[in-house]
Amino acid sequence: MKLRIAVLVLVVLTGSISGLRAQNKIGIRAGYQNTSFRVDGSKVDGTDYYHSFYVGFFKEHKIVPVFHVGYGLDFNRTGQMWNSKNDKVVLNNLSVPVYLKAKLGPVFAVGGVAPSFKISEKYSDNHTDSPFGDDKYKTLSFPLFGGVGVKILMFTIEGRYYWGLNEINNGVKNQYVQLGAGISF
Repeated sequence: MKLRIAVLVLVVLTGSISGLRAQNKIGIRAGYQNTSFRVDGSKVDGTDYYHSFYVGFFKEHKIVPVFHVGYGLDFNRTGQMWNSKNDKVVLNNLSVPVYLKAKLGPVFAVGGVAPSFKISEKYSDNHTDSPFGDDKYKTLSFPLFGGVGVKILMFTIEGRYYWGLNEINNGVKNQYVQLGAGISF
């Protein structure tokens, strides 16, 4: 039921944003991602960060010269490693970032929400000693994000930090950093 409500909200938001009559930009983005699972805001002892990538596309609408609103679709891999990086869990996700961008010259700040839908979950061979338990991870997560970047001509370089709002497994919340580049048309 929660998944249906979340999908309905996303469809309404996307439709309302698409209806804006403003200058539109589309583009692609990709980069490096560093993730960790947090319990009560802290990294679990004996765990290591999981390094991966993300890739996606976006569409932005200029509201006024300083403010833009945008949305997109990203594929990313989040996860966690433990036992000196011998064991890991990896979640493949589709994320739908919806954001507001404030731009001053070539520099911008961005913030929004990126509902993520888990499309697969994979453990290394031995996951019985996982510090996060044996339960399956939840299908839906709601991270907020904030970041900064610079755009010169059609090229963008940016960094974003994502904070998971809901538990994805036994008190675990997902947090990750993205460093990447994009190009807009």
